[in-house]
Amino acid sequence: MRTPNTTPNTGTNPPLARRRFLQTFAGLGLGTLAGLSATPLRAASSGDAWHSSFAPWDAPGFEGFIETPSLPMTGTAPKALRGRFYRNGPARFGRGAQRLNHWFDGDAMVQMFQIDGARVRHRGRMLDTAKSRAEAAQGRFLYNGVGSQVRGALPLQRPDDANPANINLLTLNGGRSLYALWEAGSALQIDPDDLRSIGPKVWSPETAGAPFSAHPRVAADGSVWSFGYLPGSGRLLIYHIGANGQLRRQQVLKVPNADMVHDFAITERHLIFLLQPLRTDLGQANAPHLLATMQWDAEAPLLACVVSQADFSVRWIELPNGGLFHIGNAWEEGRGSSADTLHLGYVHHSHILGALRSFDVSPGFVPAEDTPTRWTELVLQPAEGRARVIDTGLSSVEFPRHDPRRTGQRSRLTVMLQRGQALQNETLMGFNRVLVRDGERHQGFDYGSGWLAEEHVLVPHPQRTDERAGWLLGTAYHWPTETTTLSVFAAAGVADGPLAQWRLPYGLPLGLHGQFVAA
Repeated sequence: MRTPNTTPNTGTNPPLARRRFLQTFAGLGLGTLAGLSATPLRAASSGDAWHSSFAPWDAPGFEGFIETPSLPMTGTAPKALRGRFYRNGPARFGRGAQRLNHWFDGDAMVQMFQIDGARVRHRGRMLDTAKSRAEAAQGRFLYNGVGSQVRGALPLQRPDDANPANINLLTLNGGRSLYALWEAGSALQIDPDDLRSIGPKVWSPETAGAPFSAHPRVAADGSVWSFGYLPGSGRLLIYHIGANGQLRRQQVLKVPNADMVHDFAITERHLIFLLQPLRTDLGQANAPHLLATMQWDAEAPLLACVVSQADFSVRWIELPNGGLFHIGNAWEEGRGSSADTLHLGYVHHSHILGALRSFDVSPGFVPAEDTPTRWTELVLQPAEGRARVIDTGLSSVEFPRHDPRRTGQRSRLTVMLQRGQALQNETLMGFNRVLVRDGERHQGFDYGSGWLAEEHVLVPHPQRTDERAGWLLGTAYHWPTETTTLSVFAAAGVADGPLAQWRLPYGLPLGLHGQFVAA
């Protein structure tokens, strides 16, 4: 594998200020694709596929920043597609002789694709966090992770000490403000142009250092709803933030099953949480990492928690046992004191702990068990405490996305990734097929053998309101050549293949989530 040419990062960032918790939380403790020629560099085996995407970013010669001013293109790019596509994810898994093995634990690297019709520029930077600075000074990792054990790990005094800021991104003020998100600590503000870290965002003095979700939701009025949780607390902290980045309201809710709440949904008047029966015992002595403290209750229900945005009152609905990471869009029907009906979809995991254990990025790792998923839709009637569960038949899926203009409102399209037959044959975790669910119909595009597709987002057409007039935008890693490709599809014709593709001269670390900001 090769180390990319790099441009040194000579900038410095101000030290992160010390934060404190809310008083409420005190004491908690294929070879070619659509005409794209791939020149082999080194034929990585399928067992090294994930590891090979991270290896260049652990190399001693990499200074934390990389840029390619213009990427070669095949196909025809939509002229109206202009803006910035940001992606976030773990990248650094090694320091000296140490290596982290769980996907969720690596230090973050943010990617930016600046798109102007046919021309695309790539820029990537490792994020400067309190964690990465302290560990760079010591020359080793300092804290155990979600699923990684560190020899000689220090006790964790506050979540931000171990915050890698490596899951998702949030944009505000028309893209002028950009934040890198974890989910157990502060949002990290970064410069939207050069991607340099600025420092942790403090939404209010009371919420300084408090957890902030990796999946905030931006409502139709531009305001942002988010939440935070701490395992073992039995609490959710609700944030309502204006489009200008100023905190409007905050509220702490006492809820069960708040030990891992990765995502939620909003409607016009409600917040919807699906709280799974996953328990953590943080009092376990000598637990090597957070995952080791988790237990699953196979007899307990999944709980739908419906929260009024007006007064934060709560209604509960019991659902069949199951787990989840990600929820799709939601909307409501009815105008009573509580909406008559709420609609939403989510990715149902039958074995969430099995899924968490499968995210091992060690060379040659093969998951010991299959962790099937299915796209499940819910029709909730909060006033009656009833639910209808619809199994759509779509299996082996994840990473649902929708038209961001329709968050909290009725939407037609759901974009997902799906695990194709080639990956099943190669016994690799991940996905290689892009899927669009359009009402009751669906169509997809399979990248084929040798590819690992990352989350694809739905980018609206700037002059048209129809969801189907937009595009899908996403990256995929070709492990036999260790290169990454950016592809754009017509949302209404994904089965026809990419409209255009841009190939990077290197492979990017396989990441998690991304956001598009229109120019």
